[in-house]
Amino acid sequence: MDGLTEKNPSLSVLKDQRVTLGERKKILRPYIPILYEDHDLVMIDKPSGLLSVSSAFEKGETLHGFLKAHYGSHHVFVVHRLDQHTSGVIVFALNQATCHQLKGIFEAHAIERAYTAIVEGQCSPSEGTWRSFLFEDSQYVVHETADETKGRLAVTHFKTLASSKDYSWLELRLETGRKNQIRVHCQSAGHPVVGDKKYGAQSNPLKRLCLHAHLLAFQHPFSKKELRIESPPPKEFHGPIKGRSLPLCKFS
Repeated sequence: MDGLTEKNPSLSVLKDQRVTLGERKKILRPYIPILYEDHDLVMIDKPSGLLSVSSAFEKGETLHGFLKAHYGSHHVFVVHRLDQHTSGVIVFALNQATCHQLKGIFEAHAIERAYTAIVEGQCSPSEGTWRSFLFEDSQYVVHETADETKGRLAVTHFKTLASSKDYSWLELRLETGRKNQIRVHCQSAGHPVVGDKKYGAQSNPLKRLCLHAHLLAFQHPFSKKELRIESPPPKEFHGPIKGRSLPLCKFS
């Protein structure tokens, strides 16, 4: 009201005061915000701990299942996935044509995907590119190899935004999108993602995997609108770096 945010619904309005109503935030569940939605696709802020989709080994509640219930008769198509304990921006298609187009965008790497991670130790060098070939073993653990005939190419660009004695705050940009890519590259660099016991982490101060997909940007396959959807890193991520306020780095 009059340029200020007012949260008291019972406040009396005076003559000539200017009142603007903001758009009501859309949610899928009380803890799952809808960040963007149109007739073709929906982008969600996935919480840590929630499965993106069900699998042969995990049949619990999933984001995909919640979306199918939310849209009723609409079909909801899986475009990509986030690991169960990774939070942040994820997109689903609401029809087959959009799904096909979005998968083409992902495969062509015509998309910007940026993540925030808290990792163990201080990275040296503080920025650069990790490039290797990844393969998954029979126990569903992903490994790095230099043998291009054994794995699929994975490329991750990283930059340190801040660090403390024990931890570093990284922004990472994916050039490829392989399973567990960031987690494996961080482990191989000697700096596992905090809370990632599967890939070598020795600490878990926040009781979660400290990896968050904070940005997903691409051109809408039909409207050609440039979509740039962001989710700020969880507030608790600032704790290991001594509570410093850290703006997101923008890669050139």
